[in-house]
Amino acid sequence: MKIGDIKNQLKLAFYEKDGNEFEKFVVSAYKISYPELLAIKPQGQKGDGANDGYQSGHLVIQVYAPERVDAQEAIKKMNHDFKRAIESGWDFNEWHFVVNDKFKAIPRDIHHAIDTLKQNNQHYSIKLIDSDSLKNRIINLLPNNRLRVSILLNANKDISEFSDFEAVEKVIEAIASEQSIRAMHINAFMNFAKESFLPDGIKKLEINIDDTEIFKFFGSHLEKSQEVMEEFIPQIGLDIFSDIGKYIQQEYQKFAKSMKPEIALMKTYESIYTKLEDDANLQTALWVVIAYFFDICDIGKIE
Repeated sequence: MKIGDIKNQLKLAFYEKDGNEFEKFVVSAYKISYPELLAIKPQGQKGDGANDGYQSGHLVIQVYAPERVDAQEAIKKMNHDFKRAIESGWDFNEWHFVVNDKFKAIPRDIHHAIDTLKQNNQHYSIKLIDSDSLKNRIINLLPNNRLRVSILLNANKDISEFSDFEAVEKVIEAIASEQSIRAMHINAFMNFAKESFLPDGIKKLEINIDDTEIFKFFGSHLEKSQEVMEEFIPQIGLDIFSDIGKYIQQEYQKFAKSMKPEIALMKTYESIYTKLEDDANLQTALWVVIAYFFDICDIGKIE
């Protein structure tokens, strides 16, 4: 996806998302910069402790995404949530109040209120993040995190009608051209600690993804992969397709030794996509091919 398209899609996301959907979007965006950040799952009457995103010892994020920003309501929520975050025992020294004003500009009374909150709590770093500020933060991530941002924006993309077998064929050909596949032998394939088997006998590697947006994005491609690949495998032969799966899983395991599963998954994608043209259908086709050789566990969250 071209950078101009990403910027347009990013701005559209602020207009389309409200409430919990925007909250999840913000937390996933922050996790690009703060890999250890956790989404907080509400607990009964305790709720989320005025904490939507948390990095222990450092940061608490509280998101406010109403249909329309009312200054007095926003100020009331801001003061209440900051006080509650402290009283809930979270360990933090920085607090971000993220407001989706949909690029209409934050009312000045809210700016005055945030200044007062800062003056009264000088041992905390308190920041008001509006739509424009968050958009620019995400855009600044693009040079080193283009794929991650693209996944963030396409987590809900509908691929149910995807049937571009020509794109799938190009992906298969690109992977099959790898020297390591041409020289691969069955006894060279390492045994994985967690694996299941598809009906065709191909090993399926189980991974745990704790990022909500990546979970949704990869999950939709995994679901589609069964339908697409079962129609495509007879055209190329089970042996070569099995070797392609081994190659993809080995690439993933190489990265997974030193990074989180979702990051290793993206690195695997990037290592193959560099061999292809920058094309939206090829992007989808590659994710569909990769997904066929994996299974996902449940999302991990703080309870």
